[in-house]
Amino acid sequence: MNTQQLECFTTLAKTLNYAKTAEQLSLSQPAVSRQIQSLETELNTKLFTRTTRSVSLTPVGFQFLDDAQQMLTLYYHSLEWISTFHKHKRTVLRIGYADSHANWLISKILGELLANNPNIVPELNLDQTDANLHKLSVSQLDLVIGMKDAKFTDENIAFQKLHEDAFVCVVNKNHPLVKDSKRRRRKSVSSADIWPYRQIIDIPPYLLKHVFSRGHRIVPVNEELDNIICATTSEAYNLALAGAGFSLIPEHLTLPHKELVFLPWTESPHAPMGIYYRCQSGFDKNSAIYKFICLAKTCIHTALPCDLER
Repeated sequence: MNTQQLECFTTLAKTLNYAKTAEQLSLSQPAVSRQIQSLETELNTKLFTRTTRSVSLTPVGFQFLDDAQQMLTLYYHSLEWISTFHKHKRTVLRIGYADSHANWLISKILGELLANNPNIVPELNLDQTDANLHKLSVSQLDLVIGMKDAKFTDENIAFQKLHEDAFVCVVNKNHPLVKDSKRRRRKSVSSADIWPYRQIIDIPPYLLKHVFSRGHRIVPVNEELDNIICATTSEAYNLALAGAGFSLIPEHLTLPHKELVFLPWTESPHAPMGIYYRCQSGFDKNSAIYKFICLAKTCIHTALPCDLER
């Protein structure tokens, strides 16, 4: 299947006249007929019903018309984009991330980067960390930003730590935990404080079995309660907003919300968050990857999303 076949098909579907189609495409009528016949042969179906007096689309032809138009639109869009890309010497920077709540940091870094490098074209890829790291390993991504994955090892992939993340207790402002903290005049919570309340546990699906089958937990879990398991921080936020319980969320993913309260967890362990990149990418100081990492080191320390007492 080629664009000339599709052009002949879509134009004939509009004109229903071979002579007009040939005229619009600057082709001969026999050439239009050959393109239509070759397309029908390739698809193994009739696209038009022809008589000596008329031409009409078959039911299959009618259904195929939308697909054909979309294929042509995509082709010409890609052709124009590639032409513009080469003309302006653009550089694509492909960034993987695991949760939409990381967008605040990514956008902050990109804002600094694009201000001085307008020819960089960012592409964002939202997926689980393991999937993003695989794409990075096979050069389908340039960077992966998020928490360090203790299970991941690849000698060709480096990790630049940006911050030692603590966990923050995120809870609806009307939750008993908040009322108790206010009564005690506390601006943080301990493990003993959160123990009686239902927890919303944020664990990516690919880690779920590993965490619970082997008991590898870095946050306390009261298994006597009807706790809730979810896959992303965004889901944990929504459940906390609904008053379903509290959630312990990495500091860099805590986005302010007027209906939520953010309480530092006093016994929180710390875990590295940062950027994964291919080792060879770090040697070119003029590359978009190197510039992004350098700016990320500055941006992460200027402000975290929530104004938390540390």
